[in-house]
Amino acid sequence: MPSSITMRLAFLFSLGAVLAACGETGDAYYAGVDPGSYPPANGPGEKMDSNEIEAARRITAIIEAHLDRLYPHDPKLRDAHPKSTGCVDAVFTVREDVPVAYRKGIFASPGRSYRAVIRFSNSNENAKQSDAEADGRGMAIKLFDLDSSQKPMTVDPLASLSPRADTPPSKSDNMRLAGGPSQDFIMISHPTFLVADPDGYRRVFEYTDADNRLAELMLPLVAVYGMGISGVKNLRGITSLKIDNPLSTRYWSTVPYQLGNGPDAIAIKFSADFKPVTEQAAEPARSDRDFLRHAMAATLQRRDAKFVFEIQPRTSSELSVEDPRIEWTEQAAPFYPVADIVIHRQTFDTVARNAACEVLSYSPWHALPEHKPLGAVNRMRKGIYESISAFRRGKAADVPR
Repeated sequence: MPSSITMRLAFLFSLGAVLAACGETGDAYYAGVDPGSYPPANGPGEKMDSNEIEAARRITAIIEAHLDRLYPHDPKLRDAHPKSTGCVDAVFTVREDVPVAYRKGIFASPGRSYRAVIRFSNSNENAKQSDAEADGRGMAIKLFDLDSSQKPMTVDPLASLSPRADTPPSKSDNMRLAGGPSQDFIMISHPTFLVADPDGYRRVFEYTDADNRLAELMLPLVAVYGMGISGVKNLRGITSLKIDNPLSTRYWSTVPYQLGNGPDAIAIKFSADFKPVTEQAAEPARSDRDFLRHAMAATLQRRDAKFVFEIQPRTSSELSVEDPRIEWTEQAAPFYPVADIVIHRQTFDTVARNAACEVLSYSPWHALPEHKPLGAVNRMRKGIYESISAFRRGKAADVPR
């Protein structure tokens, strides 16, 4: 028996050494996330992991190394959701019947409307992948028209503006508001996320972003090691989705956010659910690699598109804030509609608009304090997003440094 245990330990040690050798470390790009600007874990249900900041630093370096390999000469695209299916103008209106308890932040004034730019996207790092392939889909909402008392925790004017975005196609284009303070709501087409543990998050990036065949072969093992069984199931759920139109798809925040400030603050998740219509849509031409963009364009030539924005208040401490792999079921925590989103008929698929869309920056931390992101994934996102945004724009020749 002892020899058997010894052999197993030797095997595991050898396997660990092999994995460490084939993973991407990002050493050449390691600069670190400033601990002084790292968000504290002081929201409802939050608990800081001891290795969290180091994991965020390492992930940032790994992504930068990966982006340099993917785009050695071209401008660096986003590392996640690089393929936009369109940036559209929208109006986000707070509903009159928002429950009093949830009238916080953006939802404090029933009936108030905000102009918005919504970016729809595909999650795969291959920006040229056909829309017919199964993939995760994204919906990122940027609200403008904040008043002087509504101050986001972070802003990134350089990432939101460039010479390409300074001259919008028309006076009515909401893109001209880019660079000003905004409240961003970021969602994907699945209710749960892949990882929770910071080290697991790092391990996934080490091997998915590595540049060697051995790391690719080891991915199934690493996936279980880094995500757990529930995370692997979520990954399959996220990446197996095929859709006909981004305007007829539901999206979720997957990770929690704060609603309110101080001792009365609660944790919530949110979702945007489309309003179905009775029209018979044309069968999508899946041979067209960009058919989702063209389906959106065709829809918005005919009619408005509408979504209902809903919040899901946390109803129990059993609903984890730190582990977004675990779904908050609607039976345990119902959703409440708090706003209506209208995407009016428009022409968005133009050269100028698409170029402006590419340089628009979205972040969970472009948010009012009343909507502070919660949990390790969101805390890590702050430093990672800010560093990668600066890295991408520092490398792009057509964006001022």
